[in-house]
Amino acid sequence: MIRLVAADMDGTLLNSRGEIPAGFGDAVRALSGNGVRFAVASGRQYEGVVNYFDGLRDEIIFLCENGARVVWRGEDIFLSEVPFPKLSEPAELIRSIPNAYPLICGTGAAWIESDDAVLLENASIYYKRLEIVPDVLEAAKHDRICKIAAFDADGAESNSYPPLRRFEDRFRVTLSARCWVDLMNPGVDKGLAMRKLQEYFGCSPEETMAFGDYLNDVPMMEYSFYSYAMANAHPDLKLLCRYETLSNDENGVMTAMRERFPFL
Repeated sequence: MIRLVAADMDGTLLNSRGEIPAGFGDAVRALSGNGVRFAVASGRQYEGVVNYFDGLRDEIIFLCENGARVVWRGEDIFLSEVPFPKLSEPAELIRSIPNAYPLICGTGAAWIESDDAVLLENASIYYKRLEIVPDVLEAAKHDRICKIAAFDADGAESNSYPPLRRFEDRFRVTLSARCWVDLMNPGVDKGLAMRKLQEYFGCSPEETMAFGDYLNDVPMMEYSFYSYAMANAHPDLKLLCRYETLSNDENGVMTAMRERFPFL
């Protein structure tokens, strides 16, 4: 019996226009009424996730910052805080990469150092409390830090991700989207967040269903027996998952849930 369902947001639950599928709210309420918890798992900041779900905030668990923060009914049930001294070296390296920009995310805000139009357009999708400051390190001094990220306008996988991997002895370095690399505490990813959820709600991987489209979703799938790749997913994720569903523009998450849950 499935007791926990988790879905990535961008490229998975949301369509390419950033819209939640029709009937989603009713489906979440029906799941809750039948003892099934629903979680949204995203690389976004908490404020960038929760605003999509007015009227459902007490029904959905929010896995934010690629698993570094888990919020349930307004309370943190897990937060992996990055020690401030660890931030300076990756920030300096990101600054040195052409067309790459550092972003530091805390529980209070996210900070960037540039008003570059492409950076702002992309960062504002994921970070609703976003501030432009002269120095992200100085701005982050007095907050609880979840992660440092690189926005790479030239494409992260080939440009900024390879040099940032030198920090893998100190950080979990994750490709979270085509233009983003996230650096979090070692061991922190969507898989750890899933384990924390399973412990909190007393369910197992065999009782867990998950949906994703990109490589930062891989750890989440490793803790989900019912692992689904979207039709639009990265080929490596498709190889790992047990199942495949329709694309995010074809309501793949809703389609698969209706197949698994007759009451939807």
